Amino acid sequence: MNKILQYSTAALFIFLTSSTQALIIDFDGGVAHLSTCVNVSTSDTMTPFYYGNVDYYIEDGVRFDFLGGYGTVGRYYDSFGHPELQNSVVHAHWASLASMRISMVDGSLFDLNYVDLSSNTTSGGGAASGTELSYISNNSGFSQLLPSSDWGLDYLFTGAAGDGIERLWLPTQFDNVEFVDITSDNAYCFGLDNFYINEPPPDPIPAPAPMTLISAGIFGLLITRKALKH
Repeated sequence: MNKILQYSTAALFIFLTSSTQALIIDFDGGVAHLSTCVNVSTSDTMTPFYYGNVDYYIEDGVRFDFLGGYGTVGRYYDSFGHPELQNSVVHAHWASLASMRISMVDGSLFDLNYVDLSSNTTSGGGAASGTELSYISNNSGFSQLLPSSDWGLDYLFTGAAGDGIERLWLPTQFDNVEFVDITSDNAYCFGLDNFYINEPPPDPIPAPAPMTLISAGIFGLLITRKALKH
C-alpha cells in the first residue's frame, strides 16, 4: 500500500504542477503601462473602451511589448458601435509600430500553442485584400505567414458580417521559446486575442477527468511492476 500511495502522490504532483503553468491571456485583468507613465487595469467592461497609447502590457506573468511605437489594449471593436462585443483584445496599426513581442516577465521559456486572430487587413476597418504580409516568428528566426482576416470580431466597420476570429494552432517551432515576435509589412489593422501559453488548444472531444487519468496511470505502473517481477 505504501508503494501505491507513493505512485498516487507522484502522479498527483505531476498533474498539479503541469496544470498551474498553463495560461490563457485574454487581455482581461492585466495592467497596461501607458506612454504617459500611467498604469491602468484592463477589463471587458472598462471605461474608456480601450487605451491606444500602450507601451507594454502584463497579464499573469506574460509581457506584450510594443516595439517602435505604441499599441492598443481593450474593447477596441466595441467602440465602433457594437456594444455586444465587450471583449478585450490587443490591436495594432503597423504604420506606427515595428513589432509586438511576447515573452515571460521572469525570462523563462514557454510554449505558445494557440492564438485568435481578429484582424489582419490592409484596409482600415474593412475586408482583407488577401495580400496581407503579416508574420509570427520565434526567437530562433522561424517565421510563419499569418492568414488574412477581415476587420473585427463579428462585424466589419460597414456593419456587414465579417469573418470573426481566425483560430491559429501553432506548430512545435513555437514550443520552448524565449520570445515570439509579430510583425507586418503592409497590414493597416491587426488584432489578436486569447493566447494559450503552455496549454494545448481546446479539444472538441471531452478529455477524461483528471482523477481518472491519474488512476489509469497508477494502474499502468502497477501492471508494469508486476510484469517485471515475473
